Amino acid sequence: MSSALRRTDEAVIAIELLFLLFGITLLRVLLSPGSRSLTSVLVLWVILVTTSYLAGEFESPVRCSFGLTIRTQASFALSYVAYSGMHVVWPWCEILSVRFWLGLWFYLTVLAPFLGIAVRRLVRQRVLLATDLNRDKVAMMRWWGYECEEVVPITGLVDWLQKNVDQYGWVELYNTIVVDITDYRTEYAVAGISRDYFVDFVGVPAFGMAGYLFGPHPRHVTSYPLHNVARRLKRMIDLVLSGVFIVLFGPLLLLLAVVIKLDSRGPVFYRHRRLGRNMRELNVLKFRTMHRDADRRLKQLLESDPKLKREFEATFKLKRDPRVTRVGRVLRKLSIDELPQFFNIVGGQMSLVGPRPIVKEEVKYYEDYSLMLFRVPPGATGLWQVSGRSETSYAQRVELDTRYALEWSLWGDVKIIFKTVPAILKRRGAY
Repeated sequence: MSSALRRTDEAVIAIELLFLLFGITLLRVLLSPGSRSLTSVLVLWVILVTTSYLAGEFESPVRCSFGLTIRTQASFALSYVAYSGMHVVWPWCEILSVRFWLGLWFYLTVLAPFLGIAVRRLVRQRVLLATDLNRDKVAMMRWWGYECEEVVPITGLVDWLQKNVDQYGWVELYNTIVVDITDYRTEYAVAGISRDYFVDFVGVPAFGMAGYLFGPHPRHVTSYPLHNVARRLKRMIDLVLSGVFIVLFGPLLLLLAVVIKLDSRGPVFYRHRRLGRNMRELNVLKFRTMHRDADRRLKQLLESDPKLKREFEATFKLKRDPRVTRVGRVLRKLSIDELPQFFNIVGGQMSLVGPRPIVKEEVKYYEDYSLMLFRVPPGATGLWQVSGRSETSYAQRVELDTRYALEWSLWGDVKIIFKTVPAILKRRGAY
């Protein structure tokens, strides 16, 4: 996939957030010239970003990010109430004039949508489009941030999928398939087949600029809940806790990097290829705990010891692993080697809580289940980690990960987070 055409949610949203910060700053300067402090700008920006995220503003498949929508008006109203409340409690949060609030409303509902069009025109995502082969629709999709590399008729979508997926339903060619759902029956049909394929389906109910500005906007088409307020709160918890940890424990991470470097030759970090949401590969970051030639040592060890080979094939781990360094053994015992995964969490590849990311060779063990764990981001901790980790059988691990994905709740995540620290301190199943 060409990196020039690939667009991640985080990259596009970051650009739009910079536009938002610039717009608020400019309005503050022009409409409140007597102010000497920009503290209010930063406070309002944080509040507006938070309320917008909770309202689902940044989850539109075309990144609507403000416009003449209910979500924008709700975000604006919540921001006004929240900022007014903060002004009463904290005097350093300056009062904002009526002219400023009117200017901000105009910026969000009129100017921001057109800035969004410009951003998405420049940074596009490579997709498959299932439509009635109308070329005008293909041209419009470019303005919405989609580069339609391939177009198939709606009636031929199922045939295309069957020819371009592996045995588990993973679509390699595209991360997103855009479907013309101007006929509501098409949306029901796509929702029915979406459970069988690991790819994001995005439905477009109306083509044209009026549809972009006023709606109905493109939306994810799934047979399972993909986006709601609880899942957005989950992502906010991930960002806040991970950001706080990185800031507070940054010196510790640097110290550990120095110790690892002094203990044995090789890089500080180990990038392990695992499978994430929709079976997309990602590099899970860990502190290196093995010798640089670990793969060669493992091969020799398994060839010379059938008992260890059976143990590794059953759990993909060894209790007394000769590949592990002296410092690495301590890091593993205390689960400190997992700390760099906070960077994966900030980047959106992982979550604090979720199914443990697995390698390709392990997918076969999940076939008898629903493979539901690939519908959600993998986690740094989860049911398996607080249930004994390596002391549980592999079948129990599969069952726990699947159960988490099927029975997910925000409160369940909170309980797992609180159980993680005691589980680490007990060091049960850690090696």
